[in-house]
Amino acid sequence: MILRPLTLKPWLVAMALAVMAGSVVLAEYLRPDRYWADKIGTPEFESIMPASFGDWVALPNSNQRVVNPVVEESLKRIYSQTFSRAYIHKPTGRVIMLSIAYGRDQTNDTQLHTPDQCYPSQGFKVHSFTHTDIATKLGTVRAVRLETSMGERIEPLTYFLRVGEGVARGSKERNLERIRLALQGYLTDGMLFRVSEVTRNPDAFDLQQRFINEALLAVEPSKRRFLTGALGT
Repeated sequence: MILRPLTLKPWLVAMALAVMAGSVVLAEYLRPDRYWADKIGTPEFESIMPASFGDWVALPNSNQRVVNPVVEESLKRIYSQTFSRAYIHKPTGRVIMLSIAYGRDQTNDTQLHTPDQCYPSQGFKVHSFTHTDIATKLGTVRAVRLETSMGERIEPLTYFLRVGEGVARGSKERNLERIRLALQGYLTDGMLFRVSEVTRNPDAFDLQQRFINEALLAVEPSKRRFLTGALGT
């Protein structure tokens, strides 16, 4: 059997080249060249998060209490801003640790690192990973719960992500919001809101959910979009 060389018709080659050229032009045209953060403003979480609300009050120098399991080099590269504070629950004396990480550019190499990614790299074991929907007066917050430990330290935690104008859970939702804003010419920003407690109490997640509910309601309404996007606006 003799194989003959494949011959493409000139018009087919021309069409293929035109499609390729058009794709390059379209990609360049749709490339985001503005930051969503410049449109909505840069958040200052130190002032956004109240030092006290309801049964919660911030502990002095509490940023030193919060363990952030991401190395300093990564923090500087990935995040535009980090904020941490520990709050004591006055009725019980229990302490909830709050950590917020913010990045103005959520492209692939600078997007937020979630606790299920960075905790193990710092020696923590993740024993469970659960999706949870937190019902708040602002709407449903799509969150994630982790049970983690390192040695004798037991640290259950809850976190959620705000990407652009939405609360996203998982890479699919994050990418959809990035694409949506990219079509408008924007590079999206993102925020990770994490609460945790070093405890063996079986109701740890219930207390964390209560904290999230009350904290979001305590934030000035005009500033909530930095935490939950369009949710509740």
